[in-house]
Amino acid sequence: MAAHIPLNPQRFFGEVGGEPVALFRLRHANGMEVAVCNLGAKVLQILVPDRDGVLGDVALGYDSLAALQAGAPSMGAFIGRVAGRIAQARYTLDGTAYALEPNAGSHSIHGGPNGSRHRVFSAHQDTPDALTLRLRFEPSVDRHPGILDLTLSYRLTDGHTLVVEHEAVAVCNASPASPASFTPHIFFNLDGPGDTLVDEHRLQVFADRLLAADADNVANGERTPLDGHALDLRQPRRLGGLPDIDHAYELAGSTPGSLRRVAQAHSPVSGRTLDVWTTEPVMQVYTAGALGTGAAPDIGKRGVVHRPRAGLCLEPQQYPNAVNCPAFPLMRVAVGQPYRARTAFRFGTGDISRGQ
Repeated sequence: MAAHIPLNPQRFFGEVGGEPVALFRLRHANGMEVAVCNLGAKVLQILVPDRDGVLGDVALGYDSLAALQAGAPSMGAFIGRVAGRIAQARYTLDGTAYALEPNAGSHSIHGGPNGSRHRVFSAHQDTPDALTLRLRFEPSVDRHPGILDLTLSYRLTDGHTLVVEHEAVAVCNASPASPASFTPHIFFNLDGPGDTLVDEHRLQVFADRLLAADADNVANGERTPLDGHALDLRQPRRLGGLPDIDHAYELAGSTPGSLRRVAQAHSPVSGRTLDVWTTEPVMQVYTAGALGTGAAPDIGKRGVVHRPRAGLCLEPQQYPNAVNCPAFPLMRVAVGQPYRARTAFRFGTGDISRGQ
């Protein structure tokens, strides 16, 4: 089966936790297609042309509900209510201590075991090129304070662009303000989700600094200059010439609410490019060094066995572990103070500087 064959929605019908699960296909007049499962709001397929105009898949994912449930929980997911790692799965806000359920050693990662990547969103598709999903976050589910209603939108626009927008609003005046950080966790491979790794991809990130982390890769509140750093991506770098990356970059030009280009990836194999635009202040860059390293094989679309460095994740978000790092700005959602963000993944063809 060719990589550009659209996913079959019939293979995703089912229920999880008593909630209906389905696959939704978005289509644009320019030929671009995206497939999203409402379990985790997961982007499982993105079809865009290569340099020869041939449509191909540039996202790792799964081709059935059963495979999705057995696979990597972050694959394609929309992460929340707090993206990244929270040290020791605990924090104190306004004098109140909150103990979370750890799911990464002693830490909490990506919203914990009941975060959005594990939950079923309600979904509604009014037009062929857009999908709206909704999810409520409650302390009884994820142990964070406050009740939040999340509205998430995936839209296809001109220029082969996937726009991801969210709005999180607090529901109850009597509830404490909630920390929040959401991010799309799509695994990209501009050559297709097959046996090719992303080592030949060139990546450039328009950043000011790295956010330092401890031995467990938990942000510690310090910032690291990029000058002379092995992971300085301010000029295009070949990923195969770099160690595994799982680092948060403090992005340049982060005026609150401003949409600006923060990264560009290019594959000389397919000729595809990916530009990332966002309103968020930080972006986690992940070259998927841990992908497919579990006890059981991680089986993706067309029976492909996912391997380390088979994908590239570019995850715009708020500051990681900000609840425990006073030096970092903390996004808190209260009544009348919603959290809105927009990220655009724009695909094209061409070239960027060869880099190192």
